[in-house]
Amino acid sequence: MRKWFSKNTGQSKKLEIYAPVSGKIINLSEVQDPVFSQEMLGTGFAIIPHYKEKAGISFVAPFSGVLATVFSTGHAYGIKDDTTGVECLVHIGIDTVELAGKGFDIKVKQGNRINQNDVMVIANLQEIKEKGKKEVVTPILFTTETMLDYKVNVLVKGEVTQGQLIAEIVKK
Repeated sequence: MRKWFSKNTGQSKKLEIYAPVSGKIINLSEVQDPVFSQEMLGTGFAIIPHYKEKAGISFVAPFSGVLATVFSTGHAYGIKDDTTGVECLVHIGIDTVELAGKGFDIKVKQGNRINQNDVMVIANLQEIKEKGKKEVVTPILFTTETMLDYKVNVLVKGEVTQGQLIAEIVKK
């Protein structure tokens, strides 16, 4: 659930971010792709998902908002917060756009509202790895142009569980 605190109380606004998948949080600098590690698309963190062989796992919305982007390939989802205008990109795997949708079962539509913890996609990470995409890390980015007045505070390090509060977006 998202919580906002009024500026009138002396507290700044914050947007709570929940884990879209269970796994291990790492710094973006550790992602083996310069687009993410050098924060070319935005700031944030990444999660190395936990999964079982041959099993699809769900990726859920990290907060409520509008699905600004749903890639037809199923590998990435952009969610825009109504109040702040901050946009988050959940990108499943590295170079997974090249799979043309194989391994991804999309559950949402671009332009629709989504609630925190609603399933966006079921991804078969084992199939994705078998198709040559060894990096199944999931960058969680907050786009540069929407973060001009905000910063990301990562609240948890290491292991996280899907739906766990892991970060917050706050005014600078």
